[in-house]
Amino acid sequence: MTVQPHITASVGVPRAIYIRFPAGNQIGEAGKPQQQRAILTVALEAIHHISSPGTIVELPYRWRRFPIAEEPVFIGASQGPRHPQAEAIGQRLDAAVRQAREYRAWLEERLAEAEASPTPIRGLNNALRTQIGRVDHLIEVLDSQGLDALREVVNSIATLELRASGRFV
Repeated sequence: MTVQPHITASVGVPRAIYIRFPAGNQIGEAGKPQQQRAILTVALEAIHHISSPGTIVELPYRWRRFPIAEEPVFIGASQGPRHPQAEAIGQRLDAAVRQAREYRAWLEERLAEAEASPTPIRGLNNALRTQIGRVDHLIEVLDSQGLDALREVVNSIATLELRASGRFV
């Protein structure tokens, strides 16, 4: 399993599973056994189906966006690298996504009102649909591209920190 597919591809592994999680968390977040079990199950199934050498299969999961809601059962703190500033950015991205979703819901309500109006405002329905599409794009950028970019930065720094400490060759 890898969080850095470009590195994995360059060393010529026979098969690999790529997950968009931070380094050291390839099988999921600490203390979340349901999440870890689900990731391992999907990873093993995916590896079983790889038939050509050098194939890297990407799992559909994203850090902080896992479909299983689960409270951690592990009480201790992670021993891996921590970057409080990056964690704060992740929390702000989460908040921005929540706000954008709330705004999208408001736009949908406004569209429903406009469509039900006995005196429609010319062009309003199309304008609202266009803006809903733009908010959808904004959510996609924040929720995937922004989160992925943050994860890549954290992974790169974590790798450098591990190399500097002698725990990664």
